[in-house]
Amino acid sequence: MILVRSQCQHGAQQGAAVFAFRGNARMIKLLRLPLALLCCALSACVTQTIREGTDLSTSGIAYTQAVNALLDATTTEVIDFDNKELIKGRMSSDPGGALAQRDQAMAALLAEIAQFRAQTLLLKAYFVNLQALADSSVKDDAGPAVQSLSDTISKLNVSLGRKQLLTPEQSQQVGALAGLAAQAVQAEKIRRALRRDAPVIGTYLALQQQQLVNITAILKDRYGAEQALFHAEKVAAPYANLKQPLDPAWADARKQWLMSAFSNQQLDAANAAAEQLRGVWADIVQGKNDIGALSDLIGDIDQFVTTADALKSASAKPKP
Repeated sequence: MILVRSQCQHGAQQGAAVFAFRGNARMIKLLRLPLALLCCALSACVTQTIREGTDLSTSGIAYTQAVNALLDATTTEVIDFDNKELIKGRMSSDPGGALAQRDQAMAALLAEIAQFRAQTLLLKAYFVNLQALADSSVKDDAGPAVQSLSDTISKLNVSLGRKQLLTPEQSQQVGALAGLAAQAVQAEKIRRALRRDAPVIGTYLALQQQQLVNITAILKDRYGAEQALFHAEKVAAPYANLKQPLDPAWADARKQWLMSAFSNQQLDAANAAAEQLRGVWADIVQGKNDIGALSDLIGDIDQFVTTADALKSASAKPKP
């Protein structure tokens, strides 16, 4: 924006030169190119003004959608895995007590996942409404929906803060956000919202990042066990059973297992995306346009969900 303003000022000086030499046709001809440059510079100023606030929320919305799909995969995985563990341990001395204990633990985990999902949807709603405020044609739009969501998130930060603390680095980054917002070049209505919400959303993103680390760790553990079980039942056991010819489906099962072997690396992308979203938020606060900076990481998250679904479908097929 500073560069554009400099172009505008420089172009204005060139425009003055044109009028000073109005009577000199040759000079006007010579200055025709600078005059064209002036028009381009002015056009750039107008374009920048129009585009301020555009695509503020692309990455935030895409991130929340990817995480929501990941939570679906997590819910399915932990329930199915727990069921298999219960079936294997059914002959224990106290099957009723074992089931009750598992039910209680699973209910607590699913409640945590459901709470995280609600928080993610709240974050998505904030970004959607922030974009709506940016797109609003009302000059002095106060963005009540954005403010209401900000207030809700601020209260949620207090609740989450009782369970987990920001690291010193995260606290320092959050503390710097308000100052960055004061320098933002966004339209006034966006500047007001960002100045108010910068540390609120920054704190929220940091706390949610820590929660996602915990959830992906659980999913890694369960999914890794699921992969090991799949390999034992669908790949290793049929191959070692020399009394039975290999079913043609064996090759597909082994291929599916090999393709899923690197899925935990895709899960790491979820944590990386959560961390990078904080950087995207800092860019937004400073008035930079968001052009979907998380697309690669989000693609990895989506790929994990696809891989997990495919492994689950393969597990449901009869043994080869």
